[in-house]
Amino acid sequence: MASHATQDDAEPLAPAALASFRRADHVPAGYSAGWHMARTAAIATAIGGLALWLARTASLVDWLFLPGFFVVGNALEWAVHRGPMHRVMGLRILYVNHTLVHHRAFPHTNMPVAEPRELGLVMMPWYTMLGLFVVVSPVALVVAWLRGSGLAGIFYLFCAANFLYYELLHGSYHLPEATLAKLGLGSSRLFRALQSHHRHHHRLDRMAHVNFNVTLPLCDWLAGTKEREDRPPKPALGSDGHDARSSI
Repeated sequence: MASHATQDDAEPLAPAALASFRRADHVPAGYSAGWHMARTAAIATAIGGLALWLARTASLVDWLFLPGFFVVGNALEWAVHRGPMHRVMGLRILYVNHTLVHHRAFPHTNMPVAEPRELGLVMMPWYTMLGLFVVVSPVALVVAWLRGSGLAGIFYLFCAANFLYYELLHGSYHLPEATLAKLGLGSSRLFRALQSHHRHHHRLDRMAHVNFNVTLPLCDWLAGTKEREDRPPKPALGSDGHDARSSI
């Protein structure tokens, strides 16, 4: 998300503080959702172009690794969301921007953006894909060493496509109903199921405990953290055996 919250802001907040939260205060001056998406798309295109050039030498067997890449990517999505995005660990700015800004801006009772600029509190910063490229490059080098540059290209292509899929799907969850209807998503049972899964995660008393997958809730199902919106939530027990609630 594009919020400029600082690490010093990562302190437990009383629930009453939510009433004074204003989305506009956390969107940088001059922010443009269109320019944000254009830069993200440009970086994805550049990485995708490199990936396709490398993948030109891939064999049919190399393409069979895609399901494995998807499972690993889904697990990382779940782990990062459950970990530093909802717990103060490592890069605290992830916790600040996600838990203290994104979740305060969009509680489960008020998920849609009111104007395009508010997408800055939903989407990852445009330069995140560059960081992702750097982080996964050692993995790509190992893959290339083991099976050749073709598989490394497939790996890069998956990473770029999966990031865009995550961003598009997450952004769609926060669109107004009228916009979803125009896009043809309002009548999609699959989309509505995924949106419900994510909306339940935005409950302030459940966000640190359930529904961490944003794309496909595969690892939520495997880890037992999948919870349906239309069923009463189960208490999340802390290490001391007492009901564990969010610190927001």
